[in-house]
Amino acid sequence: MCRVVTFGLLATAAVTSFGASVATRTPGVDTAPVYRLKLEPYLAPPTRLVGMIIKARINGGPPLRLLLDSGANLITLDPRAAAKSSCAGGTELDLVGAGAPVAGGAKQVRAATVEVGPVLLRELPVLISGRAVADGVDGVLPLSVFSGFLIRLNIPRKTLDLLPYSAASSEESQNLQAVSNNNLLFVRGKVNGRREGYFLLDTGASYVALSKTVARELNLSEALAERVPLQAGTTDLDAPLVRGGIRLRFGARELEAVSAVTVDLSVSSRYHNLDIAGLLGFPALSGSVLVVNYRDSMVRIDPR
Repeated sequence: MCRVVTFGLLATAAVTSFGASVATRTPGVDTAPVYRLKLEPYLAPPTRLVGMIIKARINGGPPLRLLLDSGANLITLDPRAAAKSSCAGGTELDLVGAGAPVAGGAKQVRAATVEVGPVLLRELPVLISGRAVADGVDGVLPLSVFSGFLIRLNIPRKTLDLLPYSAASSEESQNLQAVSNNNLLFVRGKVNGRREGYFLLDTGASYVALSKTVARELNLSEALAERVPLQAGTTDLDAPLVRGGIRLRFGARELEAVSAVTVDLSVSSRYHNLDIAGLLGFPALSGSVLVVNYRDSMVRIDPR
């Protein structure tokens, strides 16, 4: 049985959402289409914003509410959403989530079509999870499915713009050169002005995460930390939540997280052959505009 190492740390508390999801096509100077997709907020009670929802149809099925996740490399559906979308059978896989103590089961199939507003994608791999992905969502949509476009994700305005690559900014000094591995992007950053390492760009993570190694090096004690329930891949874990103004710097951009979970990223580091210091999760990115260039492995993090 094939083993796959995954990322993603989802809060297991119930979530709510509101708003409409629509897509419009905006004419541009280029002949390539320009799309603006509207997103919905993904909230954990009472009002903590932990991600963004996008709607999609798979194999012509009903609209699905999917978490927009740059930390995932495959579309993932829960069993009920997969059945509604004519996804059945497939190859058995073992999924090892970041920090999870055991592997979880899943099956991989192929979707003939994936429709996101006016954007039609064909023949994409889909994972069918053995359990619900998270409360309030039917699954996960990787940001990388739009890698044929220059991506502009405006989180404060809840919009996702898909642009021709000719629209890429020439201001290269503001771009971060990322390491691309298996449709995931890792950007080099520094924690609290001291510890450098690679962080997974992870819009689907409900928390910023630090590796246990980095937490020890920075003397971030887990002794009195609150433990929070998380879902890593398809398995559950309790992770220490360290509070106290964690500063992250990526190039010239400084981000702050009021807290971070600490998880064991040693398996992920070996799998990707990188020193993975943590996950740059949604809370640290929630006030930013992300420009993501999968073609050239570039990321820009702009203030709103």
